[in-house]
Amino acid sequence: MKERFFSIIIPAHNEENYISKAIEAIKNINYPKDNLEVIIVENGSNDKTCKIVKSKITETFKFITIKERGVSKAKNMGIDNLSNKSNWVIFLDADTILLTDFLKNLNNYFELHKDENLSVGTTYVLPLSDLKYARIWFKFYNWGHRFTKSSFSIQIAKTPFLKNVRFDESLNFEEDYKLTNELKKYGKYFFFETLSVLTSTRRFDKYGWFKLFFIWLSYVITPSYFKRKIQYKVVR
Repeated sequence: MKERFFSIIIPAHNEENYISKAIEAIKNINYPKDNLEVIIVENGSNDKTCKIVKSKITETFKFITIKERGVSKAKNMGIDNLSNKSNWVIFLDADTILLTDFLKNLNNYFELHKDENLSVGTTYVLPLSDLKYARIWFKFYNWGHRFTKSSFSIQIAKTPFLKNVRFDESLNFEEDYKLTNELKKYGKYFFFETLSVLTSTRRFDKYGWFKLFFIWLSYVITPSYFKRKIQYKVVR
C-alpha cells in the first residue's frame, strides 16, 4: 500500500498549557517518520509557548515564529513551508491530540477512496473530557459538521490544491469553513470516522455549552461583510 506523505500544520498562539501534549502525541504516532512533517507556527505569543516547543521538538518538526497574530496568517505560513513531497495537509489546533494509529488509518482510508477525487474534509472528534454531557454535545457537533460539510479542531486538505487556495487572513472566524468551500471546487468533501482525534473543551468550559452554541450560531448567520469585523476571543 502506498504510504502518503502527511504534513501537520499547528498554529500556536499562547498555547503553553496544551502544545506539549500535542507534540508528544505526534511523536508517538505509528507512521514512518520519512513520510511525515510537522510545522508549528508560533505567532505573537507572550507566554512560554516558544520555550516549550523548542524543548520538545525533534527532526520531524519545523518551528517557525512570526510576529503577526492571526490563525489564518499562521496556517498560510505553514502552507508556504510545506515539503515538496507533501500529499495531504492536516491543520490541527494546538489543543487537539492525535492518537497512535491515526495516520495509518487515515492512509488506509485514502487508499480505499483513491478513485473518488477527495480534496478536503475533516474527522470525527472526541472531547478530551470524559464527562457524559461533553460526549453527548460532541456527537451533536460531529453530526452537524458532517451535515454542513464544516469542521472543528482539524481540517485535512489535498496539498496540490493549496497552490491555488489560501486561508482568508481578513477573517477571525470561519476561515476554515471558507477554505473548505473553496477546496470543494476541486474535488469531494469527506468525513473520516475515527476515534483517534481528541480535543479540549476549554471554550465550552469558559462560556457554557448552550451559550457557546448560540454564539456560534449567531456568527454563522452573520453576513460575510460583518464576519470580517468579528473579533473571535482567544480562550487559554
